[in-house]
Amino acid sequence: MIPVLIGLGVAYLVYSNWQEIEGWLKDFLPKVQDVLKEAGIYDYAAKLFSSIEGNVMRLVHRLYYKENGKWVEKTTVREIDESEVPAWAKEGLSAKESDVTARYEKELELSV
Repeated sequence: MIPVLIGLGVAYLVYSNWQEIEGWLKDFLPKVQDVLKEAGIYDYAAKLFSSIEGNVMRLVHRLYYKENGKWVEKTTVREIDESEVPAWAKEGLSAKESDVTARYEKELELSV
């Protein structure tokens, strides 16, 4: 179920622009939390990472949860043309992946 949700989210992002990505994050993350709770998974964490190289910004969502007593990592990746990315999202990024969870939680007013 979770891979299907993640796959649908990635397919949606491929055809969207930056404003739609913000909306997707605001909708997607609470739904993931609800799905995990419905599946009886209460031990989970999520982080957002970002990097920028050339004309492309890479946004990575990593979800960690326990399944059958073992931690599982699921990763969703979105590459976005730099021209579609607002200044606040590009600020301080380099080719090295950086944890941007707190920045997105504050800017988008959501919990990752």
